[in-house]
This record gives sequence, structure tokens and C-alpha cells, in this order.
Amino acid sequence: MEHTIIGVAGSGVMGGGIAQMFAEHGFQTLVWDTSAEQAATGVAAIRKRLDSGVAKGKLTAGEAAAILGRIRPVAALEELAPAAVVVEAVVEQDAVKRDLYRRIEAVVPPRTVIGTNTSSLGVTGLARALARPERFMGIHFFNPPTKLELVELVATEVLAPEVLAFVRDLLVRCGKSPVTVRDSPGFIVNRLLLPLINEAARLVDEGVAAPAEIDQAMRLGALHPAGPLQVADLIGLDVCLRILETLSRSLDNPFYRPARALVERVEAGRLGRKTGQGFYTY
Repeated sequence: MEHTIIGVAGSGVMGGGIAQMFAEHGFQTLVWDTSAEQAATGVAAIRKRLDSGVAKGKLTAGEAAAILGRIRPVAALEELAPAAVVVEAVVEQDAVKRDLYRRIEAVVPPRTVIGTNTSSLGVTGLARALARPERFMGIHFFNPPTKLELVELVATEVLAPEVLAFVRDLLVRCGKSPVTVRDSPGFIVNRLLLPLINEAARLVDEGVAAPAEIDQAMRLGALHPAGPLQVADLIGLDVCLRILETLSRSLDNPFYRPARALVERVEAGRLGRKTGQGFYTY
């Protein structure tokens, strides 16, 4: 595993964070996006985060340069061929992902593991796009991937055991604590977390308390390190809305219907930290 090369398809918040995480742990990492400009923008964001880490004394300039040196943006999917694992982290649209898997599978060797970072789509359904679904699995990181220890490994009925074992060992080498979950709507964390966020948003709808009061109550009363609405702003309110809609549809349960406070903020472009405004102003 010493010379394992990692591929990441998608260079946004999650894709860039995943690439940075692997590079921080010594892996050569190839980053592809839909255009060279997109990939360059993603790598620039990684550089900015590393520079910030240097400024805060969390790492040296030499360490930051070494990490960045292990990340290479690539213009063509064919350039992902040397990767032992390709992690897809593109937009959460079923058709887009399926098309990308077909294109990736056409250019990587049969032994290459293909993983999806989806937080809401069914992994079993996505696997049907591949000619070799036994090498495909969910590898669900949490934001930011460089800091959060948990990774959900989502197994389908046809996943090869050796693929799961390889990915688990790879992530453990990166300091992660993987948990294995059968493919199911929301997996573990989102199935439990999103209803909490949604109920907190309903309290805002009903005027029961302000967001800061709700979060303080959960921090002090339930020993949560961060309140549910703070977490929602970090995840992205658009992401929360999409996951709730998927849970509501997949489980055919109105309990997961998104709160008005979530829907209205997303419609207004107030998506949380990434836009500077959500339940809080940043």
C-alpha cells in the first residue's frame, strides 16, 4: 500500500477535502473535475487551507509544500488509470454520477476500486451503472474530511469482501475510524442527524426559540459539542434539504418532510457557512 495512488473525481468542498486528506497522509493524489479550470480552482482552495494552517502554526511551510506536491490536477479521466481507488465526489444527481462511473470504468483497470461519497443516493442503485459492481461501494466522508475521523463504508449485496477490506485498511492508515453499514437511506449518521436538524428548524418555524437558544440548549442539555443548527450551517442547508427530501421519498414517511425554515433559507440562497449566511451570519 506504500505506493498506492488515489484518484478523486470532483474538486469541490468534499472532493478537495478528500484529496487533501489523502495527500496529508502521504498518498499521491490525482484530482479530476469537469474542466481544468474547476480542478485548478479546487487545488487553489486546498493551497489556501494549507497556507492558513501554516499561518496558525499548525504545520510548517515545508510540510504544506510537501502535501501540495502530492496533489496533481488532471485534465482527462484517462489520467486516473494509475489510481488504486477513485473516489467520486461530484454533484448529487443520479444521472450525472452514473454517467461518470461508466466513463471511469472505461479507463481504469479492472482491479481499481470505485467509490462514491454520496450522502443521500442509494449505493445499490448507483452500482447498477457499472459492468463490475463488485468493486463499487459507498465511501462517505464527513465535512471537513481532513478533520472528522468517521467514514461510513456502505456495502451492497454484491460488494467483494476484499474490496471492503482494502478500503478499510487504507482509511485506517489515514487515521480514520470506518464503520460499515448496509445500503439504506441516510446510512447511519444522516438517518439520525437530519431529523434532529429538521426538528430544530421546526422550532424556529414555530417561534419556540431563536437558533442560538436552541443550539445552546442542545450543547448544555444534551452534551452536544455543537448545536443542530450550527451543524446544519456547516453541512450546508441545501445539502440538508436534499437529504431530507431523499429520506422522505425513500422511506415514504412525512416525518422527514423539510421544515419551512430550511426550505426558505435555501430558496433565498442562504446555505450556511459557504455563503456567509444560514441560520447564522458568518
